[in-house]
Amino acid sequence: MFLAVGQQGQRLISDNGSDWKNLQLGKEGEYYRGAAIGNGKFVTVGTFGGNNILSSSPDGNVWKSINKDGKYKYYLRGLNFANGYFLAMGGEPVTVGAASQFVMISTDGDTWTDFVPIAGKFLIRRFAYGNNLWVGVGDRGRRAASADGKDWKDATQAKAIDTLVDVAYGSGVFVGVGLHGLRMASKDGLNWFSQQRGEEGIHLNSVVWTGTQFVAAGMGATSGAPGLTYFSSDGYAWKTQPNEDAPQTMCFGNKLFVGINWRGRILTSTDALKWTQVYKSEHNFEAIAFG
Repeated sequence: MFLAVGQQGQRLISDNGSDWKNLQLGKEGEYYRGAAIGNGKFVTVGTFGGNNILSSSPDGNVWKSINKDGKYKYYLRGLNFANGYFLAMGGEPVTVGAASQFVMISTDGDTWTDFVPIAGKFLIRRFAYGNNLWVGVGDRGRRAASADGKDWKDATQAKAIDTLVDVAYGSGVFVGVGLHGLRMASKDGLNWFSQQRGEEGIHLNSVVWTGTQFVAAGMGATSGAPGLTYFSSDGYAWKTQPNEDAPQTMCFGNKLFVGINWRGRILTSTDALKWTQVYKSEHNFEAIAFG
């Protein structure tokens, strides 16, 4: 199944990526920023004013939501499911160098741990699981790894110019992508190599592992301009092809790429090159997941 979430508390699901149903809306000002599917639950996390919202549903129709006071510094920003549990992560996104980073953990999407503070000056924005490790990437070039989601160690010599936007695991390696076609690979999340840069203005905001290759779709440098999609079977050697109307963020499942873009658009593609709009909402989407 696919789950798309976003502004005004919107949530909707799809079993094929093209037909979307069970639209749910929340209050004005509700923002869901993370989505995941696992252990028989659709789960999403976000914020409403100074509170965090954690919502779950067994069917995408009836949702159970809890609020958690952010205490003016704990704000949920991301969510993933792996190794039998949901890992939600966030922090204080405004003050540079004082991220107040934390995690929350749940096995069922309903009952969560309290805030668990973790080390680090800058926010981890995206994180993936593989080889018994969580690996995260975030602000100011931060790259970090953790075995349990609670105790994180940072890669050394991080530079802001090397900031990665997303990370995925496959074929025994983690691959991170970022601005201007930036790509890097790591086996442990701490030692990164094979750094490569691509076309100026082609930003890679999302990367997925399809089971046979890594795919990162870059939007055009200007509105309406063609972008480039990057392909690699091992995370080291890459090929590119022009794409049309690529999404900002995407996931992969059932042999289909499904992405979201500005103005509330959901797009699909079988090859990550030619994208077709399949749904249009009056509210923007912030995250999409397959599970």
